[in-house]
Amino acid sequence: MTAIPTGPATSGAVQRQITLPLSQAVGIAYRNIRLRLSRSLIVTSGIVLAMAFLMSILATEALHDGMRSWLATSSHAVNDKAAPQRLESLMKAKGVAVTPQEAAAGRLQTRWVLGLALGVAFVGILNAMLMSVTERFREIGTMKCLGALDGFIVKLFLIESAFQGVAGALIGVTLGLALSMISAAVTFGQFAWANVPAGRIATSLAWCVLVGVGLTVAGAVYPAWQAARMQPIEAMRVDT
Repeated sequence: MTAIPTGPATSGAVQRQITLPLSQAVGIAYRNIRLRLSRSLIVTSGIVLAMAFLMSILATEALHDGMRSWLATSSHAVNDKAAPQRLESLMKAKGVAVTPQEAAAGRLQTRWVLGLALGVAFVGILNAMLMSVTERFREIGTMKCLGALDGFIVKLFLIESAFQGVAGALIGVTLGLALSMISAAVTFGQFAWANVPAGRIATSLAWCVLVGVGLTVAGAVYPAWQAARMQPIEAMRVDT
């Protein structure tokens, strides 16, 4: 912990400000999450649902593409010559595109739905983080009166949001992947595992985790900035 003088003793400014190490900021952020578990769960549940939906869509697309690829290459590569026809009939009955051209036509609409879902999740996270700032006006004012730098306040909120984003994204992608796998197995049986694109699914999983964390941290930027710019005396006067 290092004390940084900010001006001569005769000035009216704060005489001492405190720079805390990152490890201590992480510890404070973790304790704040535990103390405000209900508010943290609201943010986390929003990202869980958004990432579960995103991962489910991407994993389902990957599995369907794998089945389409199997159809295109399996006509002379399997002992059961009727298997490709059975899978094709099953896909048509379930409304799944059989050819790559049909699949490409439906992807644009899927992307719009995903964009809207992520937008709704972002707004929900932003609202929850703003409410968190409002509930903590006095705490923020106290920290600033004790010498906390504006950068520390911003860092604290961003670390909290990153914790929630990582937890929510990991739970969400796991849930979404499991649901898509179970749905494919129930719908297509053994054909669901005919040509599973494991590499593509792993890439989608990593991408979804990054999107989830980025979305949560982005939703905390404005609330963190709002908290940091508050004057200590104004924060202490607010009744929440």
